Amino acid sequence: MNFFGSKTSAEKYVAGRPDFHANTISRVRDFLQIKDKLPKALDIACGTGLSTKALLPIAENVYGTDLSPEMLNLAFEKDKIHYAVAPAENQPFGDEEFDLITVSSGLHWFNIDAFLIEANRLLKDKGWLVIYENFFPGEMEGNSDFKKWMTDVYLQRFPSPPRNKNYDWSPENLLTKNFIIDVPENFKNPVCFNRQQLIDYFTTQSNIIAAVDSGKYTYWEIEQWLDNALSGYFEHEGTKQMMYFGNWIKYLQKM
Repeated sequence: MNFFGSKTSAEKYVAGRPDFHANTISRVRDFLQIKDKLPKALDIACGTGLSTKALLPIAENVYGTDLSPEMLNLAFEKDKIHYAVAPAENQPFGDEEFDLITVSSGLHWFNIDAFLIEANRLLKDKGWLVIYENFFPGEMEGNSDFKKWMTDVYLQRFPSPPRNKNYDWSPENLLTKNFIIDVPENFKNPVCFNRQQLIDYFTTQSNIIAAVDSGKYTYWEIEQWLDNALSGYFEHEGTKQMMYFGNWIKYLQKM
């Protein structure tokens, strides 16, 4: 099921998702020692293109694909980026076209074995597949209670839908897909939210979308509940709190 396929979810994604992809891609640039722009880069499961536009400083030609036409209708930098509707496992490009492929926070929705086979087909020899994840663990600066609220209240009321979380990323398995894997990188991205901005972010998450799609809640009801639940963490309407997103990067090179 595509939780991000509707017009409403695309609109909320544009309004509520924080953009720190440039920080991640700067780390990718340093790790891969990219000095001159790569000829071609592809961002798969690109959504509205937040992760895709971050590739513009490191690639001459940037492409983005997503399963949702509604997401791509609202995509950024359409004059500079080539967008297309396509599933991750079946891309509309020829063999060995790309120097770099990225996937941001989307891999857990894929058939990962099929996707790795497709990525291997698309990449040039020694090309790189960079998979990275931005996730929200509920870490609020100076307030450890918020993480407990996230776990014990928020995620109990709105549980995350099933996803692929147990893939075998061992070097031995990846060798069967013609990839070698480097040591993963882990870091944090700080984001300042006021209460409304945090509510807007929460309504972009798949667990909220799933709750609305089930018919049990409306977005309005969830937003009202969140506004009340979060009031204890934000003294005034304009009060901002520093939050920390977790981030990991996996570097896979085609053999």
